[in-house]
Amino acid sequence: MGYIAFARSFYGKKIIRIRDVDQDVTVGATGSGYTDWYRYPASFLIPEDDPQYNKEGNTALGEYGYMLNSRCWSYDVGLALLVFATSGDFDICIEMLHRMKEDQNADGSWNFSYDIYIGKLFHDYVRTGAIGWIVWGACYAILQMGTFGDESWGFRKMLQKAGTWLINHQVTDPSDPRYGLLRGGYGIYNNAYDYTDKDIEWCSVEHQCSALQALEGLSLVLKNKRYKECAELVRDQLYLRCYDKENCRFFQGINGGKPDEAWALDCTTWAGMLISSVLHSGTAKACLETAKETYLTEGKPIVQSMAKDYYNQRYYSDRTFSGFKPYSDRTADYAGAPDIVWTEGTLGYAALALMLGQPEEAKKYVDECIELQNCGGSSGGVPYVNATYGMMPWEFHVWESVVSSAWLYLIIHNPDVLFPRTLRQVYFMAKITAIEDERP
Repeated sequence: MGYIAFARSFYGKKIIRIRDVDQDVTVGATGSGYTDWYRYPASFLIPEDDPQYNKEGNTALGEYGYMLNSRCWSYDVGLALLVFATSGDFDICIEMLHRMKEDQNADGSWNFSYDIYIGKLFHDYVRTGAIGWIVWGACYAILQMGTFGDESWGFRKMLQKAGTWLINHQVTDPSDPRYGLLRGGYGIYNNAYDYTDKDIEWCSVEHQCSALQALEGLSLVLKNKRYKECAELVRDQLYLRCYDKENCRFFQGINGGKPDEAWALDCTTWAGMLISSVLHSGTAKACLETAKETYLTEGKPIVQSMAKDYYNQRYYSDRTFSGFKPYSDRTADYAGAPDIVWTEGTLGYAALALMLGQPEEAKKYVDECIELQNCGGSSGGVPYVNATYGMMPWEFHVWESVVSSAWLYLIIHNPDVLFPRTLRQVYFMAKITAIEDERP
């Protein structure tokens, strides 16, 4: 185990891309490139016969699927940092931190994904949740290393800029239904992959969960209580404004001043982990029960198909699998959602069960993901799902993924790093010996 797919480089060989002058195809954004090249993990291991392999894009069209085999999502960078900080591979952590500094936007944010060779692609599509993971991964790596490294590397300044971006996206008007929550970021793609440059006013529950752990991490590494104050307000308002008491789950978010009532598994399991405290332990247990009742799917085979949107010719197994699907169609929001075993979400359920002191329940579904990891055609990574649904808006593929592989590694080796449990301000503040009162 321990699969994380980094691109190979070879001494003395240059990596190039060639533009066909007869076609209006451009890779990367104007100005992309690095003085030094630092690696990111490729998010998916895509078989070369797959229709999505090596798919070119166009800066004018912003074509869906651009070069997925050389794409890395910021969320995956955060998870990879958690894995390598756990395993003690600090040279890789430092390399990724350097790359993060190169890729950071001027306002302190990061884009949702990058090309592992050339960096920024197309437009500034930014999401608060992805920034939460990449910042938390960086904070944890620095905490484990015990140092920011050489000050000339600029890692401290990088995190200060990111922290300012997060705090500036918190809704501070108490009369606003979104009070205390973080707005979603900016940039929108529709189903035709047309891009609109605009701020996202929606407050996603998933984003609050991801960003909350980043704020906790920033309070530790930067020794600044402002981040902890911001985190505690997020945690309180997450429960007060987004918990669906009638159905014992968390809404998907708040949109247009009212709850977004769509049913998404990770909103309930991730928020359940963060709300798991002395005050809300019963809430977390109720979330676990709701997740199992609503999202559990059983007896699912690995599906092989030649059809483009369902393509899989590499992975196979004689057995069937049980786990958790990503969405429920209890409302019209996810009508027609695929009934598939989603390994990332399955491991999220297992993490919540483990946090609640139910190791046998957790092990049952961790073992299912290990069985998927050992399916025919796997090179050691964990397939993302058991069946491909490649069309928008689903975009699920039977490919070995950094996300699922990292979640499996961390649940086995360091589960406490996944949405770390913090009780109240005094718990974390006790670890800080010199709190700086200056604001970020």
